[in-house]
Amino acid sequence: MINTRSFCAIAASFMMIGMTSTSLAQTEARGFYATVYAQASNLGSTTFDEVGNAGFGSGLKATFGSGLGLGGDIGFRYGNGWASELEWNWRRHDLKSLNRSGSTLASSGDFASNIIFVNGLRRFIGQAGGWTPYVGAGLGWVQEIDFDINSGGTDRAWSKTGKAALQLIGGTEIPLGNAWRLAADVRLLRVGKVELPAEEGVTGRLSQPRYNPVSVQVGLRRAF
Repeated sequence: MINTRSFCAIAASFMMIGMTSTSLAQTEARGFYATVYAQASNLGSTTFDEVGNAGFGSGLKATFGSGLGLGGDIGFRYGNGWASELEWNWRRHDLKSLNRSGSTLASSGDFASNIIFVNGLRRFIGQAGGWTPYVGAGLGWVQEIDFDINSGGTDRAWSKTGKAALQLIGGTEIPLGNAWRLAADVRLLRVGKVELPAEEGVTGRLSQPRYNPVSVQVGLRRAF
């Protein structure tokens, strides 16, 4: 798993590359681009309390299995190595187990998010036709984050809107032709602890489960 320290080391390496590519950055064409992508997303385990009538109680630990993400962006290259993007991202992480004091309370559900980002990217321009590494950061607005749990044949849901999010980005763009690119990167998303009010089939709230997924994504990018 890629942690924050490893990501920062990769980002520092890209910055060193960028110091030698400043003049080449001026050769990049200005213009818009659009990307669609898919993600493999990993969400670490989290501890939290359930306050309400679901009967799960406090001292809960949730672990998650496979995660999937989908999204897209519209961006603009400024012709000097910098770019900005407006991005939409959806992710879903399957609940593997919900435990309390060694007992399994549920093994079906998911922890998912829908987030809008504004990203800034530094692109390290090389020779024409070569790969283009990039690093960046994004500030996000959580349109919805929800935790669904199925236990005893009953679906229960908790959700929240309006929370801030932050992501760090590091990857590369691979040319496929004059206009098309393959974009592959790693993204560290940080939402942190969230207070999730009841939404469906339950009352009360989930008290501060943590949501900090890491993803590897591959996308198809079209320059205009």
